[in-house]
Amino acid sequence: MLFQAENHVCYTIYDARSPFANPTAGKYAARYSTSLNPKLNNELFVFERWNYCAGAAMLLNSFTAIAQEESKAISQNQRLSIVKRMELGIYVDSNAPYGFRLENKQLVEYPPEADTVRWIFRSYLNGMSTTEIAKVLTERGIPTKNGKEKWKSTKISYMLSNERYIGDCHYQKTYRDTIVPFKQSKNRGEEDMYYATGTHASIIEKETFDKAQVLLQKRKEQFTKSITFNTYLLTSRIRCSECGSFYRRKVRSGGVKWVCAKHEENTKSCNSNYYSEERIYDGFLSVVNKLRFGQENILGQVIAKLESATQKYKRNNKTAMQISQKIAEINATILKLNELRSKGYLAPEIHQSQVREMQKQLCTLKEDRQDQFESRILTMLQDVRKLKTLIDEIDEPLYEFDEKLFEEIIVEMALNNADELTVTLLGGLKFTELI
Repeated sequence: MLFQAENHVCYTIYDARSPFANPTAGKYAARYSTSLNPKLNNELFVFERWNYCAGAAMLLNSFTAIAQEESKAISQNQRLSIVKRMELGIYVDSNAPYGFRLENKQLVEYPPEADTVRWIFRSYLNGMSTTEIAKVLTERGIPTKNGKEKWKSTKISYMLSNERYIGDCHYQKTYRDTIVPFKQSKNRGEEDMYYATGTHASIIEKETFDKAQVLLQKRKEQFTKSITFNTYLLTSRIRCSECGSFYRRKVRSGGVKWVCAKHEENTKSCNSNYYSEERIYDGFLSVVNKLRFGQENILGQVIAKLESATQKYKRNNKTAMQISQKIAEINATILKLNELRSKGYLAPEIHQSQVREMQKQLCTLKEDRQDQFESRILTMLQDVRKLKTLIDEIDEPLYEFDEKLFEEIIVEMALNNADELTVTLLGGLKFTELI
């Protein structure tokens, strides 16, 4: 439920399953768009318009409170049903992993992909890294689950640790809030987890899978030991929204924490909090997953608007237009000189000299025009396009921190006392997530 007042018109947004939702709301009925609030994803809502007055406002607020509780009850009841099926080991996720297909609500082996899965496990145990495996699959032209050409090492790591390849299911690795903003988070003990064996046919033998888990853990520990203080990913990346200082890494009994440098020196000078590294990483994962799997193509919309603004900028840039006109005039003159040379009216050496001089002018003018177009908006457009390409390469929701992706798309982050993590991505795009 969300209540907004805009230009003296009130809008109530109901859960579409609510009896308060009016399917006959006419032109004011619509599906909720994540472009309004990305946190409200994957849910259907109905907009109902009310004329603003005191009585209507009171009635609206009453409906808001009732519908909020009703929506919460529906979500909780649905959740209880799913959890019960998890306990019994009969819950089937609609998302079939690579190597499987969903048939009659059962996971069944898909041979073309299953053979690739077996090769991945075999290659990893024979000494290949996840990066090398991803490179080979890409070079061989083997498509990912979503038909993409490029494989990523994080995808390989996820597959190597996926218990569904041995016929088991580990339920509730993540959990989702039952009320808005419906945040999806990694389960760190907040909810019960369930593990069911033999829920479907296996692709990998358990012995092979167990060996892969041992090797994954060993390589992870080796990587952790090789890290020095100056190479921590979050170093000089997180600013305090309260005072502007950078956050520092601290190892405490409860794990790795990050704290504002000014707060650590004098707690009275800054009221910021300590944050666990896991919470910060989870905030990053939440932003990435919303961008990739949100109801609306957020980045696509941003790119479309930037492209429109770029074209408008070019049309309205008088200096660039004047330069383009000069370029056109010089090109016309060169064509005229070529014509005179072909008819014998112009000596070859004179023609060559004049054309060479005009070519120099063209190069200078084109550079000047490019400088005019190299505005901030064009740079931003290029960065957002790159960001979208990197995000689109993700085939499944990320549950584990992706170091490489973090380095590629993160510009900086900021934390405030309200437990809000503001992430600045390529192109200067900012997204705020509660952690």
